[in-house]
Amino acid sequence: MQKNLSAFSKFFAIIFAILFVLALVTTLFLYNLEQDAFNAETYKNALYSEGIYERLPAVLGDQLVLLMGVDHCAENPVSCETEYRSAELETCLLDALGRESYRALSNNERPLSEAENERIAPCYEEHGYPKTNEGEKELLATLTKNLTAKDWENFILAIIPPKELETISEEILDEIFEYLNGNSDIAQISFKKIKKRLMGEGGVDAVIMLIEAQPACTPADLLKIASQELAVCRPPEIIMPALKPIIEFQLKIAAERIPDQKIILENNNGSLFEAQSIRVLMRLSPLLPIVLLFMITLLVVRDLRSWLRWWGIPLLISGIIGLIMSLITAPLVRTLLSVPLVSGAPMEISSSVIELLYNLAESIVHGLVENIVLYALIFTVLGLIMTIASAFIKKTQESAEII
Repeated sequence: MQKNLSAFSKFFAIIFAILFVLALVTTLFLYNLEQDAFNAETYKNALYSEGIYERLPAVLGDQLVLLMGVDHCAENPVSCETEYRSAELETCLLDALGRESYRALSNNERPLSEAENERIAPCYEEHGYPKTNEGEKELLATLTKNLTAKDWENFILAIIPPKELETISEEILDEIFEYLNGNSDIAQISFKKIKKRLMGEGGVDAVIMLIEAQPACTPADLLKIASQELAVCRPPEIIMPALKPIIEFQLKIAAERIPDQKIILENNNGSLFEAQSIRVLMRLSPLLPIVLLFMITLLVVRDLRSWLRWWGIPLLISGIIGLIMSLITAPLVRTLLSVPLVSGAPMEISSSVIELLYNLAESIVHGLVENIVLYALIFTVLGLIMTIASAFIKKTQESAEII
């Protein structure tokens, strides 16, 4: 009877040990993700370690050159002016292209083929091209066509230097995670620093940089300016000081149109409550392996040696599995990220933007996995020590019995 009971206890102890290994490995990921993924410091560290604040102006400059230098409407009219498109034109394009092709072309994920271009031509002939703010677009195109990536970089740096960009970014992250952690009902962006910068010397310097990048004014352009008409050109140096008050006035008007702050997240429904409930379960996940360990202890632990063995071996196995899984997580995520960021990126996104996003995502994943590797290593070492100690006690006991 005693033997049957002992075999019964060992059987269930083995089952609980297997469940303990699965639960502890799962807990390693769930608990640490809950702690780090909802911590603003994780993302601040990633932004800082990748030098995003220093890199961003140059990357945006490259992106703006790409956006301003390509006539997307000529190359792919389906991606152009989607917000102005009539329902009739949209229905015609859907019928001509099919839903998936229409979606891909609207997002500019691939070029328009010759056959597709011929197929959609009757739609535009019948329903007409969308009515747009064409005059504003032509003015913008004229203003930006002479700008290089370096010009845009200098413009952005004049508006928001890296230090201010870092401060603003960290404030936004703090707002977002205060909201996500349930400490605030809203998350909002403050534009006060940007407005102050626009109305100060930085804003004036930025506009002057754009003006100085334009071709020199011709006599006809100067006549336009004298007649209070708009001319996109670089006036003579002698006229530049007279332009400063005008630029300051226009910037002040532009800044006044910008709100002091804008709400980006607001708790209007129960989605945040559901997310908080999932986080509570993630936070409580360590209780399950503790309960399973307690059940193993009740069933089979009778002395120091059995305690070391029945705790040590599951801890060792859990640590090794957790260590392997955490070490392969980063390469696996890198591979998964490379597919949508490289092959699935729209054509109007520059390679420098893709590289920056990839590096940032890689750094965030590294920050999330770092603690998992540490805890898995601790469990591995602890389990190994306990297992070796149980074997040593067994040998000591056998030697004592022989004597």
